[in-house]
Amino acid sequence: MIDNNIIQSLGAGSGIDTNNLVTQLTEIERAAPQARIDSKRELAETRISDFGLLSSALATLQDAAKTLTDPEGLFSKSASFTESTALVPTELDTDVLPGTYAFEVSQIAKSHTLAFTGFSDPTDAVGEGTLTFNFGAWARDSGGVINGAFTQDTSQDSKTITVDSSNNTLNGLRDAINDADFGVSASVVFDGTDYHLTLLATSGEQNQLEIVASESGGSPTNTDDSDLSRFAFNTGKTGFESLETQGGQDALLTLNGLSVSRSSNQISDLVDGLTLDVLSVTSSGETVTVTVTDDKDFAETNIRNFVDAYNLFLETVDPIFGVTEVENEDGDTETQVGSLANDGLAKSMLSQIRSLIATAIPGLASDATFTSLTNVGIRTELDGTLSIDEDDFTTAFEDNFEAVQALFAPQTNSSADDITINSFNDNTTAGEYALVVTTNPAKGFYNGSALSGVSFPLDTTGKTYTFTVSVNGTTSDSLTIPTATYDSESALAAAIQSLINADTNLDSAAASVTVSYNSGTGAFDITSNQYGASSVVSITAASTDSSTDLGLTVATGTSGATAAGTFDGVAGFGSSNVLLPALGQPGEGLAVIIGESATSATLNFSRGFAGELEQLIDNLLAADGPIATRSETLNDSLESLDEDQETLDRRIEAFEERMIQQFIAMERILASLNTSGTFLDNLINTLPFTASNDN
Repeated sequence: MIDNNIIQSLGAGSGIDTNNLVTQLTEIERAAPQARIDSKRELAETRISDFGLLSSALATLQDAAKTLTDPEGLFSKSASFTESTALVPTELDTDVLPGTYAFEVSQIAKSHTLAFTGFSDPTDAVGEGTLTFNFGAWARDSGGVINGAFTQDTSQDSKTITVDSSNNTLNGLRDAINDADFGVSASVVFDGTDYHLTLLATSGEQNQLEIVASESGGSPTNTDDSDLSRFAFNTGKTGFESLETQGGQDALLTLNGLSVSRSSNQISDLVDGLTLDVLSVTSSGETVTVTVTDDKDFAETNIRNFVDAYNLFLETVDPIFGVTEVENEDGDTETQVGSLANDGLAKSMLSQIRSLIATAIPGLASDATFTSLTNVGIRTELDGTLSIDEDDFTTAFEDNFEAVQALFAPQTNSSADDITINSFNDNTTAGEYALVVTTNPAKGFYNGSALSGVSFPLDTTGKTYTFTVSVNGTTSDSLTIPTATYDSESALAAAIQSLINADTNLDSAAASVTVSYNSGTGAFDITSNQYGASSVVSITAASTDSSTDLGLTVATGTSGATAAGTFDGVAGFGSSNVLLPALGQPGEGLAVIIGESATSATLNFSRGFAGELEQLIDNLLAADGPIATRSETLNDSLESLDEDQETLDRRIEAFEERMIQQFIAMERILASLNTSGTFLDNLINTLPFTASNDN
């Protein structure tokens, strides 16, 4: 800050407006460097703004590309169907194959339903012990009445419910069943006189129930109506059939003349991508027809929208890259050059996008019908915009729609049915890969010894069938096969499987097994459900009865194997039954599922045009991408200009101070000279020979 007294002293001696002169000299000194700083700042700020505009325009273009990579964009289907009260299509996915599907329904699926002996109060005790629920099918006569044995479904685990002092009521039993969440719903229903426990299983023939009761402290009775035996439902209980209010059954229907069955009335695995609700049996001679077609119009609209989006993108960014004529304040026309017109990085981004549009799409098979946009009638004009040749475009959709889909959308393909590409990521390079399997994946297993001295039906009363199993490195608690009568080896295998898979230690480690009876060896085989070298099943402890009768002897099983192989001659690495290319290789990110007997395959991976464009824009807009990096550099330059401004301000302030001091010195000299002049004038006037004569 310059002292006001100093400013006021300027011009006091000379009469010159030196204050204004200092100001003008200071402004002249500042003008050139200030102009350079302002010009650089304006350019940097404009470029930052224009890079922001470019980012926004790229994001909009990317959204248009994503529409084409989304399965709904190019693979959407439309369906027409016969109006019917028997069967209704409810969902149509993009993977359903076009065609005509004719259905007839002869039976709807039903749930096995049971209602047990009534209680006077829902808080009455029901007895303590366990109820074991097995799933499978009951033999029935033509009228649907049970007339034979129960065949357990070994693919489903049994479930044991424990009733003790904490839940020994009718309501408590209901809650214990519902809380276990194993596909059986329990309710307590009041019929006006008594309270009944009712059970509703999941629909389907193989989801019917067999219930075995085991009283606390003793063997199961299952034959009377006391305590938990009242809730038994098996052939050992006289008159158990009367507890059934509805038998379980599958839905039976025909698809294009082929008879099929499903456990549910909501069917989604009959025709891939098509979900149906079965409501009733079709009337005599009635056929429900569902016709599925590719929604080509929707796909065509999305591609046209992309062309429009690209042209809008060019229109949006043209002012920042090109040369435009604008009208200034005076009404004159002047040329304005975009701030990024000479920015090599920005121009290279635009060049990459244009190159992608003009060149062949990588990764497509060598015999692909279409390899670039021009093949389907999408042309690049002289000004860079895209146009559509209607004849070529229409022909491509009508004659080669699948090839159009392959051109635009991501595609994976394997020449072998037992080798499939499961996924890919941003690091995966589109292309063709030769895969050779050197080690097939396998699951660890344990083969027991042959059963000895037992026959079926097998009553395990008086036996102690206890063992401990290790699965994939996790050891179970001591397991005891429930005391019951098992109709067959398969039924006992299912019970062993349920017992192992219900163990809390194994469940926490996501370790599970499949137990089967091998009729060839007469033994139980226990197989891990996991692939890989760490997959192994062992019996680590077993009671004498388990070893002698059931062949579950203490032994270490056979370890599984992890998939291994090469991609284009370079070893990949395996995880379970999945094989992946080595890091840094072009195929990095591919996850390939290998079958147990797979040998080799040729793999093709293409992102399609839309996928390539989406990934390119992703890279450009990434947090560490070129736009972010350049914007950061420009912001740094603004900070540098702030420092330059501070330096200039300090220099100009020093310059102004120096000018002021110099002018003050000048004023002092002039003041001194004025004083000396006055003295001399007075002195001269006093001299005799120079004195004025007043006469």
